[in-house]
Amino acid sequence: MNDLKKPRLLAMMAVRNEAGRFLRPVLDRLGTLVDGIVILDDASTDDTPALCRAHPRVIRFERLSTPLFPQDEAKLRAKLWQLTIALNPDWILALDADELFAARSKQEILAFLQQTRYELITFPVYHFWGDLRHYRADRWWHPARGRTACLHRYRKNRIYHWAPRRLHCGRFPQEAYRTPRFNSNIPLLHLGYVHHWDRQAKYQRYLHLDPQGEFCPLLHYRSILHSPPQLRCWRGEKVEALLWS
Repeated sequence: MNDLKKPRLLAMMAVRNEAGRFLRPVLDRLGTLVDGIVILDDASTDDTPALCRAHPRVIRFERLSTPLFPQDEAKLRAKLWQLTIALNPDWILALDADELFAARSKQEILAFLQQTRYELITFPVYHFWGDLRHYRADRWWHPARGRTACLHRYRKNRIYHWAPRRLHCGRFPQEAYRTPRFNSNIPLLHLGYVHHWDRQAKYQRYLHLDPQGEFCPLLHYRSILHSPPQLRCWRGEKVEALLWS
């Protein structure tokens, strides 16, 4: 008999007006990986709250009455963090509503939960661009240069603080980034730039929230609309199958 206690893995996600995009299949895929999903809704005005509340893997949902992200992303993520750690997880997976892992990555990700050497796991981000078969691979967007920390071992006895940044504050408190990390090769698939209208909206939103480039170089923001971007063909599992099968 295996007496090892299975670590409890919870996902946390902040959402706003995601019902017409990838939210449902992302939750379905995420639900096969984690023990539960915690969602903080940033005052959505579409069917996002109903979709989240109805999903069987969402174990905690809270909706804000007014949007917090445009004022202070760190406060939004700190509130989501508190909602999540109140449920006593061993590990926390922080994903956005337009991100997912390939199905074949499940066992590799779960293996991280059993080891004790590393407490923060990073993943290379593949930004799909224009369709679900190509990802961007030029200066600002190459997966080898764009890693994201998404998986962290939560320690009850550690005091956590969030970086005082109103934008691009990270997905975890500052203390998480000071723990031993492992840079995995498991691709994180980001679908937020697939459609041109999403790219335009993100560009406008970032310039509105950070007009002086205080939190990210303005050149990076402007590169969202750079044409033509350098694209590469995705050779992994078909993203359409991950989303709609």
